[in-house]
Amino acid sequence: SPGDDGYFGAEGGGVDEYLGSVKAFEGGRRQSAPDRVAADPDASYDQTLGTKRHGIAEFLTRSLFSWKPKASHSAPGWKLFGKIPLQDNPLKNSRTIQQEYESRAGPATGPPPHPQPMRRKNLEFEPLSTTALILEDRPPNLPAKSEEESQRHRQEYSEMVAGAKRRELYEIFLSRAKEKWRSFSETSSVNENEVSLADRESSLDLIKLDISRTFPSLYIFQKGGPYHDILHSVLGAYTCYRPDVGYVQGMSFIAAVLILNLEEADAFIAFANLLNKPCQMAFFRVDHDLMLKYFAAFEVFFEENLPRLFQHFQNNSLTPDFYLIDWIFTLYSKSLPLDVACRVWDVFCRDGEEALFRTGLGILRLYQDVLLQMDFIHSAQFLSRLPENTPAHALFSCIANTQMISNNRRWNQVFSALMKDGLKETDKSSSSNSPALRS
Repeated sequence: SPGDDGYFGAEGGGVDEYLGSVKAFEGGRRQSAPDRVAADPDASYDQTLGTKRHGIAEFLTRSLFSWKPKASHSAPGWKLFGKIPLQDNPLKNSRTIQQEYESRAGPATGPPPHPQPMRRKNLEFEPLSTTALILEDRPPNLPAKSEEESQRHRQEYSEMVAGAKRRELYEIFLSRAKEKWRSFSETSSVNENEVSLADRESSLDLIKLDISRTFPSLYIFQKGGPYHDILHSVLGAYTCYRPDVGYVQGMSFIAAVLILNLEEADAFIAFANLLNKPCQMAFFRVDHDLMLKYFAAFEVFFEENLPRLFQHFQNNSLTPDFYLIDWIFTLYSKSLPLDVACRVWDVFCRDGEEALFRTGLGILRLYQDVLLQMDFIHSAQFLSRLPENTPAHALFSCIANTQMISNNRRWNQVFSALMKDGLKETDKSSSSNSPALRS
């Protein structure tokens, strides 16, 4: 309680007991932080007493919370929760700690028990990864899945499994391709005549040569580019997947477009499926009879849409194989600007092979006036290397104005009729005497 002089003291003890308690408190504080306590205890006390004259509560509060010891990282023996001299408590290594533990608890008699894995009750199998966790039910303390959500999760899981299988398939054929290339390098001295045509076309040298000529203006598929190895792997894996087809020049452009839009394994699957279509397979396997039927069907609609240009080409013996083969081989990705070719691909994926021949007629319609002024050689050269600045809007307008109907028959009907008639229709076409096909 406060005294008459304004100081705070204890009952019955007065200032002496109060001063004694302060000295005891200061002494305890010096023990906990000796580097902050003055050498003379009385001097510390007098300084404190002279400045803390407004009550024991304020004194204790300011003494406990306003004073903070300096952190000394270099002082020896400091621990997280107190100061322990190093000489009294030296650091213990793991062996010493293990010996002390065994002396108290007894030595271990066997390996620690492993917890038994929990069996997932709502699955018919034990998943080998976290992928199947999407099929599990939620914990009881959370809202249960709806039937729609469960169905969506099952579908997503099926897609995950299918994606894993695609990647595994790609890795299998890629490993075969690498092994095949390694054997080619070891047996490079084998006679050229002893190597089959498919093996020569799937060789490492031919693929490397074609890759270097794939979209050269982009500088991403050439050696040292970011997509060189990926394109090389996809093409090599395909040659092992379809050794009957092997590698054909022009495939690299199709694979390159897919790599720009898909992951490596997905690009391989899309590439294999794309080349497995009847039209692409006929051209890449160089099936002459089937190619002649495609050319004959193309000329039916060529004459229907562009009769003047069709007659001009007939007079100059310019048959479709001189320009269509390269267009179909690369799906226009080599002949047209890349962005325009990708739009052609969109229409091709929607409408099928009819879109490829309709695009060819659109190109002829776009440059009809120029081609009518050219002879055979200049026309063939022009169509094999179209202008780089081909206007996309004008081209697709020409494609849209091209009617794929002849005598009330669409493309599929005309082509099916040619397939049924066999060589009767192809004999009427000048393509049967094509020098390009004969070569």
